[in-house]
Amino acid sequence: MNLLKMELKKIDIRPYCVSSLAIGFCLLGLFYIFAWVPSLESGSEASEILFSSYRGIAAVGGAIALMAFSGLAAAMGFCYVVREYCGSRVILLFSYPVDRKMVVWAKAGLLLSFVTVALTACTYGSFLAFAVTGSMLSLVDNSLHFLDLVIIYRNTLVLAFLADGIALCSIRIGFIKKSNSITVLSAVFLSMLLANLAADMNDHFTVVMGLAVVILSAGLLMMFDIARRVDRMEI
Repeated sequence: MNLLKMELKKIDIRPYCVSSLAIGFCLLGLFYIFAWVPSLESGSEASEILFSSYRGIAAVGGAIALMAFSGLAAAMGFCYVVREYCGSRVILLFSYPVDRKMVVWAKAGLLLSFVTVALTACTYGSFLAFAVTGSMLSLVDNSLHFLDLVIIYRNTLVLAFLADGIALCSIRIGFIKKSNSITVLSAVFLSMLLANLAADMNDHFTVVMGLAVVILSAGLLMMFDIARRVDRMEI
């Protein structure tokens, strides 16, 4: 806990908070656009069915949020994990009177906490704002029930854990070359591979949930490898 407080004081988290809010507002705008799709004559029957329900709109928005926050988490991970172990910065880290592995896990814990809270709050918050106005203005054909809100929140949490796993995997990939672009691009690529499945989450929840567990577990194992390598580093 003391390590987490120390890391939180050392970093400037405000730019990432602003970026998260910007993603949230963009998602809110996309929700309104999605609700407008069924009224377009040029739209396909599949898209009309998908965007005619609150669950369908939330699922597609969640897939977009997954890609956006995966990229944001990777950028944050590079700054606060990978870059910290490059050049002269590592000398300061190794001067801490604590175990090197614990410092790595403190950084990873801070990153995962931020991504989980930011993705859940911005994605679900923007959907709630859309749902309130959508119900008042009858923007969506079907009605919104409490069960829909519970299921959408559940799906959002799963996507947050999936983004956590993607972020950890991309950090490990970027750690090889100590490259920001490789870290972010790997996160974007991984999230794009899963975006279609995430958008169809209402019909394949078990599959997405299983992938989230596997990818998050793989990411944690990769962080173990990073911690082991850091522990063996020589100045």
